[in-house]
This record gives sequence, C-alpha cells and structure tokens, in this order.
Amino acid sequence: MSERVLTVGGASASKPLTDFLLTNEYFGPKGGVYYVDGNVAATGGGSPDHPYATLVEAVTASDAAMTLAANRWWARRNRIYACGDTLTESLTKFPTKCDVIGCGSYDGNTRAGLYGRHVVAGEAYGTRFFNFHFRALAHASPIITLTSSAGGVKTIGCLFDGILGTMTSAILATASPFLEVEDCDFVGTFVTSYITFGAGQAGRAKIINNRMLGTAAKGIVAPAETTASWTPLIQGNTIIATGKPIEDASNLFSVVNNRLITAINIGTTTDGYSFNLALSSGNILTGLNGVAATVPFAVIAE
Repeated sequence: MSERVLTVGGASASKPLTDFLLTNEYFGPKGGVYYVDGNVAATGGGSPDHPYATLVEAVTASDAAMTLAANRWWARRNRIYACGDTLTESLTKFPTKCDVIGCGSYDGNTRAGLYGRHVVAGEAYGTRFFNFHFRALAHASPIITLTSSAGGVKTIGCLFDGILGTMTSAILATASPFLEVEDCDFVGTFVTSYITFGAGQAGRAKIINNRMLGTAAKGIVAPAETTASWTPLIQGNTIIATGKPIEDASNLFSVVNNRLITAINIGTTTDGYSFNLALSSGNILTGLNGVAATVPFAVIAE
C-alpha cells in the first residue's frame, strides 16, 4: 500500500503524511552506535544486548565503519557507550569523529572507570570523551599522551585520577591542536603538572572550568617552543600547585578568570605565575604567605 499524503493549502497531494509526524526527533544524518560492557561473560557484536567486552573492539569497529566507502560517513559522528566498573585498557588509538560516553558507576563514582596509560598515535579527529574516570597506571608517564596533528581530542565532565602518585601528568599534548578539557576534575598526585603542552601546535586549545585540586609540581605548562596559529584559552579553572599554577613560557595563551593557589611565597607576585599579561584578565593568585593578588593588577583609580 502506498503511503497516505496530506494536502496543505491546496487541492492536490503535497507531502507524505510522515513528513508531518514529530514523534521521533531527528538530529541529522546518523552514524554508528556501539556498546561496551566490561562485565560481560563473553564479547559480543557491539549491540545493546550483546556488547563488546572492550573499548578497543568498539574503537576498531567505529573507525572501520567511518572509513568504509559504502557508508560515506566521513562527515558524520559515531557514538560508543561504555560501562564496566573499571575497564582495564591502554588505548593506542582514539576513535575518529566519535563520542565515547561513560555510563553506569565505578564504585562511588558516577562515571565509567578506565584504568590505563593511553599513548595515542595516528588520527584522532574530534574524539570526545564524556563522563569517564581516567585512572592512571603506576607508571612515570602521562595518563594521556597526544602527538598527532590530526587532533581535536576533547574530555568533558571527566575525572583524572593520580592517586597512585607516580605519573608525570594527566595530559601531555605535543603538536596536537584543538585540545579541549572542560568541566573535569584532577585528583591525586602528578609529579610534573596536571596538563603540559609540548613543542609545536597548540592552537585553539581550550582548558576551561576545571578543578585541579590534587598535588602537582605545576598546574598548566607550555614551553617556549609551543606554537599557536589560533589563540589558546585557559579560563575559569581552579588550580592548586606547589609551584606555578600556570607557566606559559610561549606567551600565547589567553588566561582569564582563573583561581590560582600556590605554595610559593608571592611577596613578589610574579614569582607565582608566568603568562602574557596582555592576553589575560581577572585572575586571582593566592600564595603561601596568605597574600592574594589580582593578575593582571587591578587599577583602583586613575
């Protein structure tokens, strides 16, 4: 039977009836959806009822579907839903153009746990992690290491756990532009920093609205060799560090409305930070001696 049509404003049929039904929302062309549960007895095919047992399987399936010529999904986004208390995996590839969404709970944490050391190579265009508890291995290295110019990795609403106290940092991004870290928590001990940028491109990085409340030698670090074709941003973070909460030797980052706490005596306030004041506004720095200073300095009156 052919589909019924509805006539609007005229005597002839104009559109199929289903064009006027709004019971199912539509969000544009759809990509693939994959499911992971680390507690299944045996791995499945990635469906809700028969999920994969590992993230690696889902990443492989997502990337294969994304590049398959028959799908023509190159401009779409896939999704991976994952749970399983703590998935013990060290990823070497993040899924391209894919949202990885943590579900369920890991003990008292309402995030999916992921226990591993992730040294990511190759393409990682636009990978977004939501609601993951990234727990570090006892290893003198970052939790996540990014080295690809095919970047755009984002972590949103995640937790970086350095409770084992041996890793250098939570994230090391070298020549990997468009990094975004938003609304994340950093806990435990990080020997070097919470986040370090390496030499090369850090353009359009956004480190915004995070809580870095563990123990770290420094907070966010960028060396003089860091470059940026588009202004990177550090905004709205609360950062506790024994050394400088922000140390930007590249002078390229815009630093706005951060709350910075250091174990440095800031009787000389410039001992407590390094960044370009011409790109900064509204920061407050508190030091060991109990002094609090605005950075840049506020002018009381002209």
